[in-house]
Amino acid sequence: MPKAKHDAEIFYNSSPYKDAFDIEYPQENLEGEMYKYRCKFCKIVTTDINGRLENHAPDCEYRLRRMNQAA
Repeated sequence: MPKAKHDAEIFYNSSPYKDAFDIEYPQENLEGEMYKYRCKFCKIVTTDINGRLENHAPDCEYRLRRMNQAA
């Protein structure tokens, strides 16, 4: 593993970054709502997700992919 990648993994897996907000998931606009968005996969509103992976639905494709990446 290249040193830069290894250093980045250590950086982002240490506090406070390991508990940082996760907002990289695909979002879609709620129909008829100008400023409301939801996860494209599990359809949970972004304000309910609140930047936390565990707030996506347990069977959400995005959540499952991210959990597999972390393992």
